[in-house]
Amino acid sequence: MMGATPAARPGPRHWSSTLSMVLFPAALWIVLPLWGTHALLITFVILAGAQWLAGEHRWRWALVVLTLLALLAGGQAELGVRLYPVMINLSLALLFLGSLRTTPLIERLARLSEPDLPLEGVRYTRRVTWMWGIFMSFNTVVALVLALHAPLHAWQTWTGALSYALAALLMSGEWLVRQRVRRRAVNA
Repeated sequence: MMGATPAARPGPRHWSSTLSMVLFPAALWIVLPLWGTHALLITFVILAGAQWLAGEHRWRWALVVLTLLALLAGGQAELGVRLYPVMINLSLALLFLGSLRTTPLIERLARLSEPDLPLEGVRYTRRVTWMWGIFMSFNTVVALVLALHAPLHAWQTWTGALSYALAALLMSGEWLVRQRVRRRAVNA
């Protein structure tokens, strides 16, 4: 894209950090059955606290930590455990959709490997940012409904397995579409 300045590099620590993405289901499937909801909520407080200490989006992580601590102190450990993925997915939805006001998040990531992203690439990354924002919004709603109305095992299956499988499927599908879009741009 001519005349465009490269977008600022996103920080290495953000809501979708790889560590949090891996530790959440691991904690869900290991800590919950072995030690119960109190231990799992404390684990989530530690994960959120580590993100807060990492420094990016500090006020959001502080809000998550304070909410979880309030639920723990109020004797609502299971509700706190169930609301944690709701808060994370909502935050991700806001991150993706909020970035559309300036430089879309996916465009910023694409520019890390392709600083001179062509106009077609800019349009494509905007659509992909929308797609992820909508997916995270959907996941927020499903996680909230399950948190408030479903048995713990149904909530656990969705938040610790099915939502990850859907995200992987979406990521794989997007990768296939991206390859097709690139081939078409090269052949044009």
